[in-house]
Amino acid sequence: MKVIRAFRNLDRHGQQRAPEVIEEEVRQLEPHLVRFRDGLVRLEIVASQTNGKKRIHVSLRLQLPSGVIAAQEDGFEIEPVLRKAFADLRRRVDRKVALLKGEPQWKRPARRARIKALLPPARDRAEAERRTLYFGLIENNLDAVYDTVRRELIYLEANGSVREGLLNVGDLVDTTILKGLERFEQRPAKFSTGDWLTRLAFETIDASAREASHALPDSGASLDAAPEAPAQDPTEADQEMFEFYQPDDVPRLEDLVADSSAADPEAEAARREEALALHRAIAALPSLWRRVLLRLELEKDTAEHVSHILGIPEEDVRRVAESARAQIREKMHASGYPADIAGTVREPSRIPQPLQHRDRIERGLLGDVKGEAS
Repeated sequence: MKVIRAFRNLDRHGQQRAPEVIEEEVRQLEPHLVRFRDGLVRLEIVASQTNGKKRIHVSLRLQLPSGVIAAQEDGFEIEPVLRKAFADLRRRVDRKVALLKGEPQWKRPARRARIKALLPPARDRAEAERRTLYFGLIENNLDAVYDTVRRELIYLEANGSVREGLLNVGDLVDTTILKGLERFEQRPAKFSTGDWLTRLAFETIDASAREASHALPDSGASLDAAPEAPAQDPTEADQEMFEFYQPDDVPRLEDLVADSSAADPEAEAARREEALALHRAIAALPSLWRRVLLRLELEKDTAEHVSHILGIPEEDVRRVAESARAQIREKMHASGYPADIAGTVREPSRIPQPLQHRDRIERGLLGDVKGEAS
């Protein structure tokens, strides 16, 4: 690794101590870079101090074959500032290496497997009774949580925030339910159970979407994997197998279009295109704007209720709603549709939680046989 140092206006102590600390920290950084060819790694270190000032600024810039990683730190003593900057740089390098190795890809299935089991058996009778009480409170809200997660995931995939197929509705619902169980005793007393679960669902979706945005693309290759064999044309058997196993329940933007029968096929097709244009405009909204608009227009909530669910002031709810409606009217007009249809969101078809998902949650909280944990 090539190391370039630059010291600007450092005092005598800084000029003497900085090279020693840098040499030590570089030795600690090298094991984190073993996957990169030594001649292709370059580290630039700049430590500066303004004339007449005591404040020190350290900037690190690590040039790798796959990109640049930077870290910086400010303080009043050269040694702790350098050590904090290098510690931050090591964390960023480790995260970069993890992405290149595809760790998010193979760790996520392991996490899904843990979620799929939902929960281990209750440790004692008190824990079993706690889970039973929790399930009794959330049971009537599972359909609403499932539909909320499904709808939000469709919009996130439609606007490109989440790669299609990367997240799963069932996994997100499971994570929401587990998060609720962890925070059961800390739930707000003024909230209904449904509102509380809705807030947890949005929190889960946002966290999962942020994690998914850093996932390695499907085309990415692990550094440890052997080179793939050249692609070959699929055989007839391959094509039949692919068509047979095509999933039937992949969420799509079209699933949000309300199902209203029309005798005239042309009128139905025109209505469907109009509805799809509207939902594309909704998908393009920022997440908070979309959630405010849907709660007000679809759920017919009051601004006060929406402010409680989303945790924002009531005035912000009204302001966001007006901005969202204005943006939708603009996009609908640009798509060639009358602006006046954008003020109302037509209610889509509601899909309840699949029975097998509900049964798995019930078994996870109550045991394979109700009451067996007690």
